[in-house]
Amino acid sequence: MPEWWLEATLPTVVGAILLALWVFIPAPEGESDFASRLRDRFRK
Repeated sequence: MPEWWLEATLPTVVGAILLALWVFIPAPEGESDFASRLRDRFRK
C-alpha cells in the first residue's frame, strides 16, 4: 500500500472530527455564531 494515503487522509479525518465537535457541542447560553446556525439547521 502506498504511504502517501496516510498523508492525504489523516488531515481530512482530523478536520472532519474537529468540525463535528465544533458543530455538535452546544454553545454557551445566549451565544449565536455560525456553528449555532448550522446546529439549528440539522435539528429541523
